Amino acid sequence: MVDRDMTFRDARASDAADLARIGRETFVETFGHLYPPADLKSYLDETYSLEAMNNDLSNPDVEVRIAFTGKRITAYCKIGPTKLPIDTERDPSLELHRVYVYEARQGVGVGRILLTWAIERARQRGAKNLFLGVWEGNDRAISVYETRGFQKVGSYIFHVGESRDNEHIMRLRLS
Repeated sequence: MVDRDMTFRDARASDAADLARIGRETFVETFGHLYPPADLKSYLDETYSLEAMNNDLSNPDVEVRIAFTGKRITAYCKIGPTKLPIDTERDPSLELHRVYVYEARQGVGVGRILLTWAIERARQRGAKNLFLGVWEGNDRAISVYETRGFQKVGSYIFHVGESRDNEHIMRLRLS
């Protein structure tokens, strides 16, 4: 059950620093143990910099939804143009780039709510497919995506510094 004090809203430019922080912290919570420190630092500095967050928030094709518990950001979701190495079959498509939830807030429904938001926003924007990339060892996330109708349609190599991971590409047909 979702906390009664949990609220959701679209991200604003003023949220960039907080989004950089939660992005770094949730990535480290979930995946930090998998990488050498130098690779992890390189990836975090590139992906979750204030500049990267500002670029996302100023891009009209990117949408970010934030979940708060009280006044603290506890999760967020990002959708935008498809960047995965896959043929989108000329159908209008979007990518679910992130659903990040602090470990302490997992299991209370916030991720489910954000995923529902992403699917509905993709439909509203006219996408026929919603793609995502997920690490092949993230069984929990894969299971969640499969229960929502996503299917594995490809794979690619994901770079974290000099480290390489095998990732599944999953697709949800929206029409």
